[in-house]
Amino acid sequence: MKTKQETRPSTSERILSATLRLMSEKGYRSVTVKQIAAEAGFSEMTVFRTFGSKKAILDRLIENYLYNPPAEKTIRDRLTYDLETDLLMLSEFYHETVAATEQIYLLSVMERSVMPDLHVNIHNNATKFTDIVADYLRTMQEQGKAVKGDPFVQAATLMYFNYGKFATYTMLPRADRLKNLQAAVAVIARGLAV
Repeated sequence: MKTKQETRPSTSERILSATLRLMSEKGYRSVTVKQIAAEAGFSEMTVFRTFGSKKAILDRLIENYLYNPPAEKTIRDRLTYDLETDLLMLSEFYHETVAATEQIYLLSVMERSVMPDLHVNIHNNATKFTDIVADYLRTMQEQGKAVKGDPFVQAATLMYFNYGKFATYTMLPRADRLKNLQAAVAVIARGLAV
């Protein structure tokens, strides 16, 4: 049996969620602590007591949503060393991972001139994921299961496709982001197969 505490988000979680919703719609500068408090169902004093400032809330959002690198162990455990199967798994894992950052991404696009570091941090997370894919492709080349070439360029090709799919479908939220993913990854895998 769940306790009341287990089923209800904490004060900080409710404030973070409200802030993310508001800022992804209106931008950082347009949202006030008063609006955040109202959206979260608290007083302004509770918001200030919990975080201290609007900037501190944003910093925590960035920490929570961006500084969670892909779970390398989870990826390694899922690898089959079948190129098409693994590229699809990596692509699906990427989309699962970035789904949580969708609103942060929208905020970074809206506020890129005011908060360029946010956009850079999103790019850095994508680069970390690309490095994992490049390591995998390097191994596949060594095993003779992928064409020889620069594994980072090969990985970047897959990741550019996935990033483009993510960005497009984030801007068109009613569309199914994973639609046709398997067919598109199959085309990429055929290009990399020996």
